[in-house]
Amino acid sequence: MTAEKLFQMIKELENGERWKLLDMMYDEYYNVRSNPNMEERLSNIEKDVEFLSGKIGIHDMYFNRIHKEEGDRA
Repeated sequence: MTAEKLFQMIKELENGERWKLLDMMYDEYYNVRSNPNMEERLSNIEKDVEFLSGKIGIHDMYFNRIHKEEGDRA
């Protein structure tokens, strides 16, 4: 089945059924409370961002040190 066929089938649903489908899609992909796996994924993303921001801080410190040393030589 193609996306176009699926979209056409959704358009042909009655309004109440379309809303039910939207609610189901939201719960499946965006509602953290109804999807415990999503909560774990968000937690992992937060840990990754925290780790990477620490790495950026270290690299920024090294960059500033190198920049300062180059300025001292000039």
